[in-house]
Amino acid sequence: MGGLGEMVAINGNTIELIKNKQGGDGTKVINLIKSIEKLAEENSDDPYLIAMAERARAVQESFEARQTSTAEALAELLREVEGNETRKKEQAEKSFDGLTYFVYRSLLDAKVQNAETVSRKIRHAFTEFPNWKRSENALRELRKKVTFALFAETEDLDRVTAMVDELFTLLEKADRI
Repeated sequence: MGGLGEMVAINGNTIELIKNKQGGDGTKVINLIKSIEKLAEENSDDPYLIAMAERARAVQESFEARQTSTAEALAELLREVEGNETRKKEQAEKSFDGLTYFVYRSLLDAKVQNAETVSRKIRHAFTEFPNWKRSENALRELRKKVTFALFAETEDLDRVTAMVDELFTLLEKADRI
């Protein structure tokens, strides 16, 4: 982590590695952001990592605009890395792929009942419509299935609509990486 632009692997050892490396915290912040973005780029089928890269970019913007101190930015990025490690363990325990885990985590954060069951239904809907990225009709049908899966657990249509929109917006961003 000596020079600017030096990538670091994002894994279980990252936090300890960063804390023990020589060099300024500002350099560590920039390198960590670049490493998170590279990880998301290499795993663009994992919405969790895409969202993590977006959060890292927000930290970068705040840091560059001097709204966040170097120590705060570094702490926030290390929390992201730690959260990703926790996510990987939980994802493996539940045998979820990246999409299913992302949906599951989003549902938990939104306090949707039966998040695990709903996320599996949503995953099944994605397997029913594998061409959803290329077909307007498949996308429409997929969105409908995802909406109904969520609506079965929460009858707040505005909330369901916002969650579906957020999911598909993030998936579109993942597709552009």
